[in-house]
Amino acid sequence: MKTSIKAVICLLAACTILLLTNCNKKVTDLKPAPPVDSAIVNAMYPISRAYYDGNTGYPVIFKYEYDKDNHIKKFGRDSDVVRNIGTNQVDETISYFDQSPSGNIDLAKISTTSYLFTLVGVPNTSVNFFNSAPTQVSWTYFDKNVKTGVTQSRPGGLWQFLNNKNGLPVKAITSDGGGRNYNYTYYENGNLKLIEFVDLSGPRAGALYYRLTFTTLDDKPSPFSSVKGYWPATYPQAYPWDFAWAFCKNNPIQINGERYDLNKGMFVPDEKDDFVYEYNDKGYPTKVTVFTTYYRAVTTNFTKTYNYTYK
Repeated sequence: MKTSIKAVICLLAACTILLLTNCNKKVTDLKPAPPVDSAIVNAMYPISRAYYDGNTGYPVIFKYEYDKDNHIKKFGRDSDVVRNIGTNQVDETISYFDQSPSGNIDLAKISTTSYLFTLVGVPNTSVNFFNSAPTQVSWTYFDKNVKTGVTQSRPGGLWQFLNNKNGLPVKAITSDGGGRNYNYTYYENGNLKLIEFVDLSGPRAGALYYRLTFTTLDDKPSPFSSVKGYWPATYPQAYPWDFAWAFCKNNPIQINGERYDLNKGMFVPDEKDDFVYEYNDKGYPTKVTVFTTYYRAVTTNFTKTYNYTYK
């Protein structure tokens, strides 16, 4: 059995290398940036998103800034997590605080993750992700000790993307042979339909271990549907609603997560997210309530409400 799994891993690594090599040969096959919905006459841009954090007891507020062309340039959470966005690079800075012996809360460390978006096969050439869809992203970590002023770098990683004709990824490929690949499927109208997560090692090497299905969506514009370059600006996405904001032009009504159960030999429910919306007069959500059901956790139900303001 171990020999079989090892063979599968080697085969996957070879396939991944071949796929990445093939990508290198298509450097002129550029895709446009994902278009905003031309049917949206009165485009709106979020300037704040707020929700109440039940863990800390405080509201969490994200604020968004744009340039004169309404390209997103900066957003952050209460100044301790901030993303500065260029045309091809995104720097996410997280501030960490310690309590001093005197009781003061002092800034102790600043960690920055720098994401650089490029085109596969074009060395040292960046891509303006407001105009063209990137096919590769690499990142590096930088940690600054505030007291000593010393900054140390740590290696990050590399991902490559295969994009459809609309500039949306259909596959995300990791350079880590033991990591995971992502497959994206879309509805005919361009909304995200399915994400499949593929393990590259372990007992499920080469097979799906998790999938997210975007079961139903409304016909209203999603909060960031008018924001160009939003998916690379917010990369990497983590939660189901992160993927919805990045890859859906409309708003999901329900998202279902399923994991593969080795004991049962089948996919079983893992998480279900139901969404309820209140809209403004232009159809954009101003209030989004997410009812989440976790099938494996001790706390099986959780509710979070987001409030949006726009310009």
